[in-house]
Amino acid sequence: MARKTKEDAQKTRDAILDGAELVFLDKGVAQATMADIADAAGVSRGAVYGHYPNKIDVCKAMSERMFALETMHFSPDSSNAMEALVQTGMYYLNLFCQPGTAQSVIAILYFKCERSHENTSLIRHRDLITKLAMHYSLRLLRRAVQNQELPNTLDLRLSNLYLHAVFDGMYDMLQDLYPDRPQAALPDCERMLRTAVTSLVQAPHLQRDELRVL
Repeated sequence: MARKTKEDAQKTRDAILDGAELVFLDKGVAQATMADIADAAGVSRGAVYGHYPNKIDVCKAMSERMFALETMHFSPDSSNAMEALVQTGMYYLNLFCQPGTAQSVIAILYFKCERSHENTSLIRHRDLITKLAMHYSLRLLRRAVQNQELPNTLDLRLSNLYLHAVFDGMYDMLQDLYPDRPQAALPDCERMLRTAVTSLVQAPHLQRDELRVL
């Protein structure tokens, strides 16, 4: 019997992760089993266990593969930090609305990963992804202040939370109100995101506490 090559092993891993996307998206992480993943991947249960000890590790590997995709590494082309915030937000909103791995994995992590003891390590993994996104947008906000695009009295922490709340709300809206044609609503989403970003220029309730004028 011929030994499996590294290429064969990688093909098996890819098949497992492809199958896992389908299973987790359909059943959620809590209800999925390794047997379900094996069936969806078209491999034996032994093959799945040979690469991953449990379904949580499968889900982590699935998300890590997604974040390693070239499409997940976007660099805005604008030197204007506020415009870069809009470009970045719309890029990922558009990406997550297109059928494919990015859309499936984001939906699994944020809608199909139930809070439970079993999923604790996966939720921590998901929260780290969120923190990285917030760190990136905070850097852009700081750059906007340095470039005098935004006032230096702005509460950057609160402003960052506000922008992410707007983005998350638009993503939820697209999933709930436009499940079959989310891209049709993207122009309206861009208008809302631009409004949120430009509103930071004059936002009295987003100033630092000691400088806030009520």
